[in-house]
Amino acid sequence: MSDQGNFIVALITGGLGAAIGSIGTALVQSFSKKGEARAVAADRVTNAAGNLADRLDKLNNDLEEENRHMRQALVAIAEAIEELLPMAPDEDTRKKIRDAIRIARIAFR
Repeated sequence: MSDQGNFIVALITGGLGAAIGSIGTALVQSFSKKGEARAVAADRVTNAAGNLADRLDKLNNDLEEENRHMRQALVAIAEAIEELLPMAPDEDTRKKIRDAIRIARIAFR
């Protein structure tokens, strides 16, 4: 994923955690009258938001790794098909194969 994509994911993840924490804190403060109970509840909400952010980061990393593997497979398939291109029975088939290889190369840039 590009640096811009990573920045966007980090921004969304951080913003989501902050928003959940803020909402949770506001809810706790509005329903609770004891300062200590509010602090404990706010701490729990903040921890939950942090855990959610960690899980989203792990998911993002897993998806990046999966994407990397799929790109490698696509490159290998395109190279193998390109070697078979001269064996295509007619020009129409060769054109379809060349178009498919071109599209694959665009996808794994």
